[in-house]
Formats: sequence, C-alpha cells, structure tokens
Amino acid sequence: MPRWLERILLIGSDLISINLSFVVIFLLRFESGMYNNTIQLVWSDMQFPSALLSIFWITLFMLNGLYKVKRTISRSDELINITKYIFIGTFLIYLLTVDLDNPVTFGKSILIFYALTLLISVSFGRILIRSTHLNLLQKGKGLAQTLIVGLNRRGLIVQDAFLPKPRSGYQPVGFIRMEGEEDIEASKLHIPVLGELKDISRIINEMNIDEVVLALERDHHDRTIEIIRLLQGHMVGIKTNPDMFDAISGIARTQQLHGIPLIDIMPDYMPLWERVAKRLFDICVALFALTILSPVLLIIAIAIKLDSKGPVLFAQERVGKNGKPFRVIKFRTMIQDAEVDTGPVWATEADPRITKVGGVLRHFRLDEIPQAINILRNEMSLVGPRPERKFFVDKISELYPLYPRRHQVKPGITGWAQVKQGYDTTLEASRLKLKYDLFYLENISLRLDFKIIMYTVYVMFTGSGSR
Repeated sequence: MPRWLERILLIGSDLISINLSFVVIFLLRFESGMYNNTIQLVWSDMQFPSALLSIFWITLFMLNGLYKVKRTISRSDELINITKYIFIGTFLIYLLTVDLDNPVTFGKSILIFYALTLLISVSFGRILIRSTHLNLLQKGKGLAQTLIVGLNRRGLIVQDAFLPKPRSGYQPVGFIRMEGEEDIEASKLHIPVLGELKDISRIINEMNIDEVVLALERDHHDRTIEIIRLLQGHMVGIKTNPDMFDAISGIARTQQLHGIPLIDIMPDYMPLWERVAKRLFDICVALFALTILSPVLLIIAIAIKLDSKGPVLFAQERVGKNGKPFRVIKFRTMIQDAEVDTGPVWATEADPRITKVGGVLRHFRLDEIPQAINILRNEMSLVGPRPERKFFVDKISELYPLYPRRHQVKPGITGWAQVKQGYDTTLEASRLKLKYDLFYLENISLRLDFKIIMYTVYVMFTGSGSR
C-alpha cells in the first residue's frame, strides 16, 4: 500500500470515527432520557461543534505523529498511543468547558462516554487499516527492496531475520561485499552477492533499491561515513545493525524489528503537512519583522550609518539548500571592506573589525533580522542550520565528510547549533556545531522548531552564546 494512500485512509478513518462518536454522544445526551435537559438541541445545532472537534482531534493526532507512516508498526503500540492522546485530548476538552464554580457534575460524565466511544471507534478503524497493510505485505506487495552492506555474520543475521518474514516490510535482494571479507558458505546465502562497495551506486539505480542496511563488523566501522557519503545522492533509507554493546550501553537508540536492533541513520525529514506549516509560519514571521518592527529597523539603520562609513545592509554569498548559492542579507556589523586584506576569516571575540553598534547588534542577534527578505525569497527558513560561505564549507567538508548533509534542508536564521554554541570562530567550533546540526536533521519537527525559537528569544534578551 503506498504511503500516501495509507495516510489518507488513516485520516479518513479518524474523521469518520470522530463524527460517529459525536453522533452517539448527541443521541445519548439529548435523546436517551438519561440527562435532564434544560435546553433541547437538534442535530443541525451540532454541525459546527462537530466540525470543530474534527479539527481538534486531527490536529492533536497530527502533531503527535499518529499519521507518520512506517513500513511496519506494532498494533499494540498504536493502541497505546491512541489511548494516551485521546485521554490527553479529553482532558483538554474538560478544561476548556469546565464550570469553575461547579467543576464536577453528572453532566460531565458525558465526556467519559465520549472518550470511550472515540477510543473504540478510532482503534477499530486503525487496526482494520493496519491489518490490511500487513496482509498486503504478507502477500509480497509493497515490500522495500533492501540491500545489505556486509557479507559477514551480521549480514546473515539481517538476511535470515527479514527473508521468512515479509510482514517486516523488507525484501532483501542482495549483499554488498566489503573489502577483505571472505566468501560465505553457499548454503547460508539465500540472496546473491551483487558486488563490492564501489558498485553500490550502480546497483541501487539498476535494482530500484529502497533501503540499505549496514551490517558492518568492527574492522569496517571506519568506512561508515564513506558509505553514507556514497548514498547521499540516492533516495534510499539507511539503517545500521549496531553492535549489541552499543545497543545496551545507551550509545545507540534502537528499534527492534523481528529480533534484530536497527538504527535509522538518515530518517525521513518533515512530512508534507509540517513542511507547509513551517513555510506558512516562516512567511508570517518574516512579514511581521519587516512591517511591525519597521520602526526598530529604521533606528538600527540610522545607528549603523552614524557609527561608521559604509552601507547599512551587508550581502554575502552563502551555500543554501542542495548546495545552491544565494546572497544572505544582514545589518552590517563590521567596518567596510573588513576582509579586503585578509580574505575569508571567522570573526573572533573582541574582533577589532566589529563596530560599536555592530557589537551590540551581534550580542542580541539583531543583525540577522533583514534575513526575513531571504525567507520571503524562499532561500531560508526561520529555523535551520546556519548558511556558511563556500570557502569554509569546502574547508570543513575535507575534515568532516558529513558536513554537506546540512544542505539537505533550507538554512535558517537561527538553529539548534546557534542557541547551543554561538558563532563559529574555529574549525573545532564548526565540528561541535555540526553535531548539533545533525541532531536537528535527525529530529526535525515543528515541535523542535518552536523549542529553538524559545531558546532564541532567551538568547536575544540575555545575549548568551553570542560573539
């Protein structure tokens, strides 16, 4: 079953369940005779509340990941999640409708019936859809064509775990042999050896590979980054089967799939609805910054002009999403032609090139506000990895091969690395910030964005972390 179709079915099933539950509660409340009704309502009066509740529940489920479609999911885990969020949502409805003078009444018992009805109906619809999906997998439909990197003991474990269990969602199609690996006894191989690491790009294209599982022994761990670099240009999921020591020591956070631990190395980024919401939020904030804050921007511009010679705004070419260059716009915080004699260099603490007004702007991150123009141009987002100049990108990438992964999303005015680390001043600082950027990529969500925005507001008011 295609992921988009499964997501539509889940939303449709939930909408039917939400409205069905509301009908049941309406009949119970106004037609059953259980309640003493001082006001008699008819169904036409309930259409707006029904629509409002539909929006409430779908939004709550969406924000908490109940529409994320995975290749396989535990139905018991799904029931636990549904129960948890229906309980939370019902409690929120109670808080919004409670009469503080008389918070516990017989009338409020209707919420208990509503929650139980909703739980049963939503669970039934979802279990039906999930069971249908699992049955399709059992018949071999929709399986992910999976390549196993590592012709060794661990690779055989992955092969044997997936092959007899199509409900895992994975169909192993072959091995990639790592350098120095010996032949495996033919009787143990149920899928062919397709080639070596140098052939992996060709094999992925020719066989329409969906997933790559890294099953590396310890003597090949140092090749992991090289493999990830080879796979970055392909639309494939990447998982690794970690050492059991890593899994039990807390070094790696794993998921268990048919008895073997797996870690997502490059999970899917934001789903479509979150990307749309993120973009709309970016546009609203950018318009606010350029209109409502225009008097503040004017004062800053006058202060810059009075403080030093040169233009108010400063434009510089940076590397954006997918490596595409663009010109980032900031308030000028340094003297004019600051790098004419030195070439590209990072700013340092107490940098003599920074003007007096520039120091204040950098301290409170106010120099970044004009990048609202870059947001409206769709070159940047409010939250994301900070864009860097190509000179430094090339230099850092030589030392840290995963650095270009930052360019898989739009750069941001603020980011997890900025609120935690501040401005870059050295290559070592870039290495530390890269860890934060990769964490952001692996966990990107609207919830994390809002958390970063709150941290940023704190930094702006306190000046912490700025240089």
